[in-house]
Amino acid sequence: MRNKEYLLLVQEGHLTRSALIGGLNSIRQSNIDDNKRGLFYSGLFELATGFERLMKIVFILDYKINNDFKNPSDKQLRSFSHDTKNLFVKCAELALKYNLKNELILNDRQTKILNVLSSFGKGSRYYNLTELAEGNNKIDPIAQWLDVIDDHTLELRNDVRERLQQVALSQGKPNSWCQNITGEPVTTIDYHYYMLTTEKANPHIIWSVIDMLRPFYSMLHEQVRTLHDKWNQEENIPFMCDFFPFFLTHKNVVLKRKRWAL
Repeated sequence: MRNKEYLLLVQEGHLTRSALIGGLNSIRQSNIDDNKRGLFYSGLFELATGFERLMKIVFILDYKINNDFKNPSDKQLRSFSHDTKNLFVKCAELALKYNLKNELILNDRQTKILNVLSSFGKGSRYYNLTELAEGNNKIDPIAQWLDVIDDHTLELRNDVRERLQQVALSQGKPNSWCQNITGEPVTTIDYHYYMLTTEKANPHIIWSVIDMLRPFYSMLHEQVRTLHDKWNQEENIPFMCDFFPFFLTHKNVVLKRKRWAL
């Protein structure tokens, strides 16, 4: 029979996996039109939750390694709050500690993603409500995410962007106006172009996220192996990396995948 600690870690693994996969699916399907814009919010919420819980699993295991198999207190875990950016920085330090080949180093696009997730986790997920209630003058998380989309649109080949521009020209009119998702007036040509580029950029955003998560697979594997070797209590600690095999998905597969399965 598995003990309670083992079962709790298993449940946390399932929860974290579900949050991350749900976030990937929502972001992959999101767009600026009325039918899909809500997926931006659900995607950011699930990814922010999944990142936070994944990194807290890492810290629990690290604490056990360095504290005679004991667990951190609830107060110690809560001290990390929902600051995904700070959690990531601390995990990067642990990656060096474990001498992992795949260090937690982000490029500019990934840093921007992490900043949005951290901001969302710390409070911007309530942006719409608090803006209605008191006008908080904080940054709209969707405006931040549109900046992420723009960055990844630049990754598209020039001929792809030109082809999308031609399609947008055929679908919209230069003297016809509508409202963008953030409230700014744009021509219908620009609106269709944003929709088309968002659809094309989303797989590249998903790859950026997967690439951010990839080193955590090795980190979790090393942590659990260390715990098993040091304390010889395999029945107490599951191999947490087994919940996240999708972290190792190759880029060409990621770019083609339209839906991630649990």
